[in-house]
Amino acid sequence: MDDLTLRLDELAAGLTDPDCDLDDLAEIEEELVAARRQELIPYLERHLAAAVEAGDWYARHVLARILAETDGRTSLEALLRAYSRDLGDDQDSLSTTLHVLAQEDPAAAAREILLPCAVGNDEDLRRAAIWLLGFAPEPADLDLLAHAALDSDEGIRSAVVGTLGSHGAEPAAVDLLLHLLDDPSPQVRISALSSLGFLQQPRTLRKIRALANDDNPRVRARVAIALGNSSALEPADPATSAVLDQLAADADPYVRDQAAEARQRKLLHSGRAGATGPCRAC
Repeated sequence: MDDLTLRLDELAAGLTDPDCDLDDLAEIEEELVAARRQELIPYLERHLAAAVEAGDWYARHVLARILAETDGRTSLEALLRAYSRDLGDDQDSLSTTLHVLAQEDPAAAAREILLPCAVGNDEDLRRAAIWLLGFAPEPADLDLLAHAALDSDEGIRSAVVGTLGSHGAEPAAVDLLLHLLDDPSPQVRISALSSLGFLQQPRTLRKIRALANDDNPRVRARVAIALGNSSALEPADPATSAVLDQLAADADPYVRDQAAEARQRKLLHSGRAGATGPCRAC
């Protein structure tokens, strides 16, 4: 055990040394992953926290992998804390690890670990926990999400939108997404439009169309995309056609492009409906 602790210390020191041989570090990393020694967990957690505090995204990546392989689902909270800090990298591997661990035992992950983090005082951790709840959704979370949808932090409200999308067509979730279409943040409105466009609920179309007059061109473009995705619901709907015509004449070229693509999808669905109509009549 002392040898492994020393190897971990050697790895952590090497990760901070720009002149250290990466092949040597990779060898130590694989040695520690293969060992899967539970006694290393507190040392791994300390080194991981230190790497995050130092803003070292690569050290976080390496140490988080070893911790996840060693401790499995029990490492979820430590990994979530490490993930919650923005160090400038895409964090693809760590985010994948987190949602895989959360889905291994969704009820335990959500109730025992994620919920306390999602209502705590650390905004970064709250944001990350709310995001991860989307991979272990339960109807009981909707009250928490409704409260978080009123948070002053734009990032938390954006995380709420993504997690609401995991609740599918649950009426309360759809209602919250409709409410978030009035959010002061353009990014939150865009995220809500994206989720609603994916869900394709007919009762949401009126509110989606209303945002065709939004001040932000990215929001207007997302309206066109959402209506294009919903074209199968009401392919001959004149209100949707009128909004797409309006957006096709928008001052912003990206909005016009998205409206044109949405109109094309709408025409395609209309053609399919017309082609299959006589067969149904027969």
